[in-house]
Amino acid sequence: MKDFEIIFKRNYQRLCMFAYQFLENVEDARDVVNDVFEQAWKNYSSLKEESVDAYLYSAVKHRCLNFLEHKKVKHRYIEIVSVFQENIETDYEAYEQLIEKINSVCSRLPDRTRYILSQCYFHHKKYKEVSEELGITTDAVKKHIMKALRILRESINKNQ
Repeated sequence: MKDFEIIFKRNYQRLCMFAYQFLENVEDARDVVNDVFEQAWKNYSSLKEESVDAYLYSAVKHRCLNFLEHKKVKHRYIEIVSVFQENIETDYEAYEQLIEKINSVCSRLPDRTRYILSQCYFHHKKYKEVSEELGITTDAVKKHIMKALRILRESINKNQ
C-alpha cells in the first residue's frame, strides 16, 4: 500500500502533463490518469516494481489514443444525427402527405385485400396464420398482398 502511494505521488503530475499533450484538456487528462491508476491498483500485485513507470506511461498513452478515437466517433455520430434531423424536419411535410396518401389508397382497397394487408404488415402475422384464419391458401394471401402493394406503388408513383 505504501509503495503504491509513493508511485502515485511520484508520477501523478507528470502523467497528467503527459496526457494533456495528447488531449489538450486538463479534466480529460486527469480522468485518463485516474483511470490508469485505478487499473494499476487492481493489478498492482502483478506489476514489476522496475517497470511500473514504463507501464504507467504506456497505459496513459494508449488510454489517451482510445479517448481521442472515441471522441472522433462521437463527433461523427453527432454530425450524422444532426444531418438526419435536418432531413426529417424538412421532409416532415412530405412524409405526412405520403402517409395520408397510403391511408387513402388502403381505404379504397377491396375489403379482403385490405384486411390481409393489415394482418400481415401491421399485425405482423405470417401468411400461414392469415390463410388459416380466412380458410384460404397461403398462395391466395400472397396474391392479395402483391395486389395491394402493386396498387400502393402505382398510386404513390403516379403522384410523384
